[in-house]
Amino acid sequence: MSLGYLLASLPYLAYGREPGVTVEGFCAACAATLSPGDAAAAALLARGDAAPSDHPAVRRWRDLEAAIDMAIGRRRLARRGGGGQDGLFVPPASAACPVWLTRLVDAAFESAQDPLAREEALDRARWAAADELGGFDPMAKGQVFAYAVRLRLAARRMALDAARGRERLEAALPRQTL
Repeated sequence: MSLGYLLASLPYLAYGREPGVTVEGFCAACAATLSPGDAAAAALLARGDAAPSDHPAVRRWRDLEAAIDMAIGRRRLARRGGGGQDGLFVPPASAACPVWLTRLVDAAFESAQDPLAREEALDRARWAAADELGGFDPMAKGQVFAYAVRLRLAARRMALDAARGRERLEAALPRQTL
């Protein structure tokens, strides 16, 4: 199977909709098409595995995730009045974040007071950041890695359940006795 066939055979992913492929099915298709190193990187991105990797796509995605986390941390510290000058968090010079990504994170915090809505807006920022892995060529190998990230995000969104979340919250909160 060729890379073009793999890319053409993957079902379209839309944010907030059930993916037409499972993570396992995607990983199997990648293993049959890509080199072992690329297939392992795609699987790692699709599963959200934190295992060490020197693959350029994995390193690039982890850098983007770190940039998003840094922007989130800056916003949370600013809201609490902590951090650097004027209550703003001053990130280290090595933690560069693309301006467009910082703006997406800022918009998520400004528009959504509800934590669930804010998390959805942050997931949309992650969805947009996956474009950085794909590049401009729609038939390039980078599109597989962008798809892997989006598949993980889509599967995570579909697994969210309000009742189960409420149960986990109640289990995490300390019991009050009178």
